[in-house]
Amino acid sequence: QRLFPSKERKHYAESPPSDSVGFFFGTTPADVQSVSASIATLSAASPPVGSIPKPFPRFQHPSHALLEDNGFKQQKYIKFFKRCMADRKRVGMGCSEEMNTLFRFWCYFLRTNFNRVMYKHFRSLAEEEFQAGFSYGMECLFRFYSYGLEQKFKQDLYEDFEQLTLQTYKQGSLYGLEKYWAFHFYREKSSKNASCGVETLSKHPELERLLSTEFRTLEDFQRAKGVAVPPPAPSVEKYGVVANANGW
Repeated sequence: QRLFPSKERKHYAESPPSDSVGFFFGTTPADVQSVSASIATLSAASPPVGSIPKPFPRFQHPSHALLEDNGFKQQKYIKFFKRCMADRKRVGMGCSEEMNTLFRFWCYFLRTNFNRVMYKHFRSLAEEEFQAGFSYGMECLFRFYSYGLEQKFKQDLYEDFEQLTLQTYKQGSLYGLEKYWAFHFYREKSSKNASCGVETLSKHPELERLLSTEFRTLEDFQRAKGVAVPPPAPSVEKYGVVANANGW
Protein backbone atom coordinates (compact mmCIF):
# COMPACT_ATOMS: atom_id res chain seq x y z
CA GLN A 1 0.00 0.00 0.00
CA ARG A 2 1.29 3.43 -0.88
CA LEU A 3 2.12 5.62 2.08
CA PHE A 4 2.31 9.40 1.90
CA PRO A 5 2.89 11.93 4.68
CA SER A 6 -0.43 12.85 6.25
CA LYS A 7 0.59 15.94 8.22
CA GLU A 8 -2.12 18.59 7.84
CA ARG A 9 -1.94 22.35 8.28
CA LYS A 10 -2.49 23.67 11.79
CA HIS A 11 -6.13 24.57 11.16
CA TYR A 12 -7.23 20.98 11.64
CA ALA A 13 -7.23 19.08 14.91
CA GLU A 14 -5.19 15.91 15.28
CA SER A 15 -7.23 12.89 14.28
CA PRO A 16 -7.73 10.11 15.14
CA PRO A 17 -6.99 10.21 18.89
CA SER A 18 -3.76 8.47 19.88
CA ASP A 19 -5.71 5.68 21.58
CA SER A 20 -8.00 4.98 18.62
CA VAL A 21 -9.27 1.50 17.81
CA GLY A 22 -7.70 -0.34 14.89
CA PHE A 23 -8.40 -3.57 13.04
CA PHE A 24 -7.23 -7.04 14.02
CA PHE A 25 -6.62 -9.12 10.88
CA GLY A 26 -6.88 -12.50 12.58
CA THR A 27 -9.46 -14.15 14.78
CA THR A 28 -7.74 -13.58 18.13
CA PRO A 29 -5.01 -11.11 19.13
CA ALA A 30 -1.83 -12.72 20.48
CA ASP A 31 -2.11 -11.09 23.91
CA VAL A 32 -5.62 -12.49 24.38
CA GLN A 33 -4.38 -15.96 23.48
CA SER A 34 -1.64 -15.72 26.09
CA VAL A 35 -4.10 -14.51 28.73
CA SER A 36 -6.43 -17.35 27.76
CA ALA A 37 -3.62 -19.89 28.19
CA SER A 38 -2.69 -18.45 31.60
CA ILE A 39 -6.28 -18.59 32.81
CA ALA A 40 -6.65 -22.16 31.56
CA THR A 41 -3.50 -23.15 33.47
CA LEU A 42 -4.68 -21.52 36.66
CA SER A 43 -8.11 -23.09 36.30
CA ALA A 44 -6.62 -26.55 35.92
CA ALA A 45 -4.50 -26.08 39.02
CA SER A 46 -7.29 -24.88 41.30
CA PRO A 47 -10.79 -25.16 39.81
CA PRO A 48 -13.48 -22.95 41.34
CA VAL A 49 -15.66 -24.62 43.93
CA GLY A 50 -19.06 -25.67 42.59
CA SER A 51 -18.45 -24.55 38.99
CA ILE A 52 -16.82 -25.68 35.75
CA PRO A 53 -14.17 -23.29 34.37
CA LYS A 54 -15.14 -21.61 31.11
CA PRO A 55 -12.69 -20.72 28.33
CA PHE A 56 -11.64 -17.07 28.12
CA PRO A 57 -13.81 -15.36 25.47
CA ARG A 58 -11.98 -14.09 22.39
CA PHE A 59 -12.21 -10.41 21.54
CA GLN A 60 -13.52 -9.40 18.14
CA HIS A 61 -14.47 -5.85 17.23
CA PRO A 62 -17.63 -5.66 15.06
CA SER A 63 -15.72 -3.96 12.25
CA HIS A 64 -13.30 -6.90 12.15
CA ALA A 65 -16.10 -9.42 11.80
CA LEU A 66 -17.68 -7.39 8.99
CA LEU A 67 -14.41 -7.23 7.06
CA GLU A 68 -13.79 -10.98 7.14
CA ASP A 69 -14.43 -12.95 3.96
CA ASN A 70 -18.15 -13.71 3.66
CA GLY A 71 -18.61 -12.26 7.14
CA PHE A 72 -20.83 -9.31 6.24
CA LYS A 73 -24.34 -9.39 7.63
CA GLN A 74 -26.76 -6.48 7.14
CA GLN A 75 -28.13 -6.68 10.69
CA LYS A 76 -24.60 -6.72 12.13
CA TYR A 77 -23.72 -3.63 10.13
CA ILE A 78 -26.84 -1.71 11.19
CA LYS A 79 -26.11 -2.49 14.84
CA PHE A 80 -22.47 -1.43 14.42
CA PHE A 81 -23.48 1.77 12.60
CA LYS A 82 -25.96 2.77 15.32
CA ARG A 83 -23.38 2.05 18.01
CA CYS A 84 -20.85 4.33 16.32
CA MET A 85 -23.36 7.12 15.81
CA ALA A 86 -24.46 6.92 19.44
CA ASP A 87 -20.85 7.13 20.62
CA ARG A 88 -20.21 10.12 18.33
CA LYS A 89 -23.26 11.89 19.76
CA ARG A 90 -22.13 11.11 23.30
CA VAL A 91 -18.50 12.30 23.07
CA GLY A 92 -18.72 14.75 20.17
CA MET A 93 -17.38 14.95 16.62
CA GLY A 94 -13.72 14.11 16.22
CA CYS A 95 -13.52 12.48 19.65
CA SER A 96 -15.22 9.13 19.00
CA GLU A 97 -12.96 6.11 18.60
CA GLU A 98 -15.92 4.10 17.34
CA MET A 99 -16.66 6.70 14.65
CA ASN A 100 -13.04 6.64 13.48
CA THR A 101 -13.29 2.85 13.27
CA LEU A 102 -16.42 3.21 11.14
CA PHE A 103 -14.59 5.61 8.81
CA ARG A 104 -11.79 3.03 8.41
CA PHE A 105 -14.31 0.26 7.82
CA TRP A 106 -15.98 2.23 5.02
CA CYS A 107 -12.59 3.09 3.51
CA TYR A 108 -11.67 -0.60 3.14
CA PHE A 109 -15.05 -2.28 2.64
CA LEU A 110 -16.43 -0.01 -0.08
CA ARG A 111 -13.42 -0.50 -2.35
CA THR A 112 -14.55 -3.99 -3.25
CA ASN A 113 -18.16 -4.00 -1.98
CA PHE A 114 -19.57 -0.68 -3.12
CA ASN A 115 -22.91 0.27 -1.59
CA ARG A 116 -24.52 3.60 -2.50
CA VAL A 117 -26.23 4.14 0.87
CA MET A 118 -23.04 3.42 2.82
CA TYR A 119 -21.09 5.73 0.55
CA LYS A 120 -23.56 8.59 1.09
CA HIS A 121 -23.26 8.18 4.85
CA PHE A 122 -19.46 8.04 4.54
CA ARG A 123 -19.21 11.23 2.49
CA SER A 124 -21.82 13.17 4.46
CA LEU A 125 -20.28 12.44 7.86
CA ALA A 126 -16.71 12.97 6.64
CA GLU A 127 -17.68 16.39 5.24
CA GLU A 128 -19.53 17.30 8.42
CA GLU A 129 -16.52 16.50 10.61
CA PHE A 130 -14.11 18.25 8.24
CA GLN A 131 -16.15 21.46 8.44
CA ALA A 132 -15.95 21.18 12.23
CA GLY A 133 -12.14 20.99 12.02
CA PHE A 134 -11.59 17.22 12.20
CA SER A 135 -9.97 15.74 9.12
CA TYR A 136 -9.72 12.00 9.84
CA GLY A 137 -13.00 11.02 8.18
CA MET A 138 -12.12 13.06 5.09
CA GLU A 139 -8.66 11.45 4.97
CA CYS A 140 -10.31 8.02 4.97
CA LEU A 141 -12.65 9.17 2.19
CA PHE A 142 -9.72 10.37 0.06
CA ARG A 143 -7.91 7.05 0.59
CA PHE A 144 -11.08 5.28 -0.54
CA TYR A 145 -11.16 7.38 -3.71
CA SER A 146 -7.46 7.02 -4.52
CA TYR A 147 -7.17 3.27 -3.95
CA GLY A 148 -10.76 2.30 -4.74
CA LEU A 149 -10.85 4.04 -8.14
CA GLU A 150 -7.58 2.36 -8.98
CA GLN A 151 -9.20 -1.03 -8.34
CA LYS A 152 -12.50 -0.24 -10.05
CA PHE A 153 -13.13 3.06 -11.78
CA LYS A 154 -16.50 4.81 -11.41
CA GLN A 155 -16.98 8.14 -13.18
CA ASP A 156 -19.37 9.64 -10.61
CA LEU A 157 -16.99 8.81 -7.74
CA TYR A 158 -14.11 10.32 -9.70
CA GLU A 159 -16.10 13.54 -10.08
CA ASP A 160 -16.82 13.54 -6.32
CA PHE A 161 -13.09 13.00 -5.75
CA GLU A 162 -12.26 16.07 -7.83
CA GLN A 163 -14.93 18.22 -6.21
CA LEU A 164 -13.83 17.43 -2.65
CA THR A 165 -10.15 17.70 -3.55
CA LEU A 166 -10.64 21.24 -4.82
CA GLN A 167 -12.96 22.16 -1.96
CA THR A 168 -10.61 21.00 0.80
CA TYR A 169 -7.58 22.51 -0.93
CA LYS A 170 -9.26 25.91 -0.91
CA GLN A 171 -9.88 25.40 2.82
CA GLY A 172 -6.19 24.85 3.52
CA SER A 173 -5.76 21.06 3.32
CA LEU A 174 -3.31 19.38 0.96
CA TYR A 175 -4.29 15.81 1.80
CA GLY A 176 -6.92 15.36 -0.91
CA LEU A 177 -4.76 16.97 -3.57
CA GLU A 178 -1.88 14.68 -2.65
CA LYS A 179 -4.11 11.61 -2.98
CA TYR A 180 -5.43 12.96 -6.29
CA TRP A 181 -1.85 13.40 -7.51
CA ALA A 182 -0.99 9.84 -6.37
CA PHE A 183 -4.02 8.38 -8.15
CA HIS A 184 -3.02 9.91 -11.48
CA PHE A 185 0.69 9.25 -10.98
CA TYR A 186 0.21 5.50 -10.43
CA ARG A 187 -2.51 5.24 -13.07
CA GLU A 188 -0.17 6.74 -15.68
CA LYS A 189 2.66 4.56 -14.45
CA SER A 190 0.56 1.39 -14.79
CA SER A 191 -0.57 2.57 -18.24
CA LYS A 192 3.04 2.64 -19.44
CA ASN A 193 3.60 -0.89 -18.15
CA ALA A 194 0.33 -2.33 -19.47
CA SER A 195 0.34 -3.82 -22.96
CA CYS A 196 -3.22 -2.67 -23.72
CA GLY A 197 -2.85 0.73 -22.05
CA VAL A 198 -5.18 2.55 -19.66
CA GLU A 199 -7.74 5.16 -20.65
CA THR A 200 -6.50 8.71 -20.10
CA LEU A 201 -8.70 10.68 -17.72
CA SER A 202 -9.46 14.35 -18.07
CA LYS A 203 -8.77 16.52 -15.03
CA HIS A 204 -10.64 19.48 -13.64
CA PRO A 205 -8.95 22.58 -15.14
CA GLU A 206 -7.94 24.01 -11.77
CA LEU A 207 -6.57 20.68 -10.55
CA GLU A 208 -4.73 20.24 -13.85
CA ARG A 209 -3.11 23.63 -13.33
CA LEU A 210 -2.07 22.83 -9.76
CA LEU A 211 -0.52 19.48 -10.73
CA SER A 212 1.32 20.91 -13.72
CA THR A 213 2.75 23.98 -11.96
CA GLU A 214 2.86 23.89 -8.15
CA PHE A 215 2.58 20.17 -7.28
CA ARG A 216 4.35 18.09 -9.90
CA THR A 217 6.15 15.75 -7.47
CA LEU A 218 5.76 14.36 -3.96
CA GLU A 219 8.62 16.63 -2.90
CA ASP A 220 6.51 19.65 -3.91
CA PHE A 221 3.89 18.58 -1.37
CA GLN A 222 6.54 18.13 1.31
CA ARG A 223 7.94 21.58 0.67
CA ALA A 224 4.44 23.09 0.83
CA LYS A 225 4.00 21.48 4.26
CA GLY A 226 7.34 22.83 5.46
CA VAL A 227 9.10 19.47 5.38
CA ALA A 228 12.79 19.71 4.52
CA VAL A 229 13.52 17.99 1.21
CA PRO A 230 17.14 16.87 0.62
CA PRO A 231 18.69 17.81 -2.73
CA PRO A 232 18.77 15.06 -5.38
CA ALA A 233 21.84 12.83 -5.12
CA PRO A 234 24.24 13.08 -8.06
CA SER A 235 24.40 10.05 -10.32
CA VAL A 236 27.64 8.58 -11.62
CA GLU A 237 27.40 7.73 -15.29
CA LYS A 238 29.69 5.77 -17.55
CA TYR A 239 33.37 6.84 -17.56
CA GLY A 240 32.89 8.43 -14.12
CA VAL A 241 31.08 11.57 -15.31
CA VAL A 242 28.89 12.94 -12.52
CA ALA A 243 25.47 14.29 -13.54
CA ASN A 244 22.83 15.99 -11.45
CA ALA A 245 19.05 15.65 -11.82
CA ASN A 246 19.04 18.12 -14.71
CA GLY A 247 21.58 16.09 -16.65
CA TRP A 248 24.50 18.48 -16.13
